Amino acid sequence: MSRRTPVAFLLVICSLLLAIALGACGDDSLSAEQLRARATAICTRTAAATDRIAVPARPSEGGAFLAEGIAQLRVAARRLAALKAPEDLRERYDRAVELAGEEVALIARHERAIASGDDVIDTFRRLDDELEPLTVQEDAYWRALEIPRCVRR
Repeated sequence: MSRRTPVAFLLVICSLLLAIALGACGDDSLSAEQLRARATAICTRTAAATDRIAVPARPSEGGAFLAEGIAQLRVAARRLAALKAPEDLRERYDRAVELAGEEVALIARHERAIASGDDVIDTFRRLDDELEPLTVQEDAYWRALEIPRCVRR
């Protein structure tokens, strides 16, 4: 046996032991209860923050209203996306988070339209019409996941 054989053998053994140790750690997903608790906390904080945003008294305040809401919703969407759902909930959870991101993008698009000079009232009407089917879908996922605090409407 050459001198390299024992060293190579030791490297293989060390590699196998490391792989086994890492595999035993499992993935870093949350339990269903942890996911629900953390998502509920995120949505509760976001709801409190968005409830504090002053409703516009004049159409000229509509863009700022949306911008403030977007800031809060983006933070929530990032925090929700950072949570790793357990395997049995992952597909539904990821879809709910994806829809939340689409909601933020839709609101941001309408905020930019107002900033570009579009009529505020007409833009809010379009936004409401476009948000409806999106929030219906998103809310269904949050309900199915048993995370009602994330339901928007």
